[in-house]
Amino acid sequence: MKTNILSFLSVLSIVLFGFTSCNTDAEGVIYGGNRNTASFASTQMNNEVTAQDNGIVKVPVYRGEKTGELTVDLTLSNNANILTLTTPTVTFRNGETVAYAEISFGNINNLGATDKYQATVSISDPAKVSVSGVKEIKISVQRKLTWETYGIGKYESELFEDSWDQPIEKAKEGNIYRLPDCFYAGYPLIFVLSDDNQTLLSWAAQPMGYKHATYGMVYFQAKSMVRNGNTLEFDMLGRVIYNGKLATLWSDFTERLTMPNK
Repeated sequence: MKTNILSFLSVLSIVLFGFTSCNTDAEGVIYGGNRNTASFASTQMNNEVTAQDNGIVKVPVYRGEKTGELTVDLTLSNNANILTLTTPTVTFRNGETVAYAEISFGNINNLGATDKYQATVSISDPAKVSVSGVKEIKISVQRKLTWETYGIGKYESELFEDSWDQPIEKAKEGNIYRLPDCFYAGYPLIFVLSDDNQTLLSWAAQPMGYKHATYGMVYFQAKSMVRNGNTLEFDMLGRVIYNGKLATLWSDFTERLTMPNK
């Protein structure tokens, strides 16, 4: 955290504006039940994906017996509309104890730089769930990025009336920039520029590390950007979770980042 921020926050009068592939595989073998039942090995599966995944996440489904064939119908529910179930039915061949459902996320560029996409895969027929009872699994998908040092810039915060030298990193996978430990250690801020670096494509709401006494974690989100030479001027929002949704706490302030000469 930068030195002036806490003292500034202590006297800041806050007005609440109008609330307007690397994967953690769910591996294991399910025991118990008859050969006509199956199950997931866990309730959660987290995936970091790259272009080499070809737009597919594989979700293992297990059975304890391996004699004969077994067909299991699956369903997927999610709110993102990016993840789709391409295998609504999985089939265990004779001798197999695992079959794989496939979740498609399409082109890797469909995924935001900082977003996590979640969905739930379920076994449709309760009668086909094994004694272990794990009938559904929550899938989390996010883009894996490879960061390289870009240089040292200067960050100027109008909101906190402070400035500092800021390390900048750039992803090998695209025109995606990260500001490690920008306000607080462990809370990087990430944004995406156009190919010519003139236009802001994305600065999604991200935790900046400060926890408001009433509303909890504050999220920084850029509405737009203007570039003046090497200086990027971001029209920012400070946001919080209110009644389960992002709401605007601070607005109408500009954060500036001067990029290193390249």
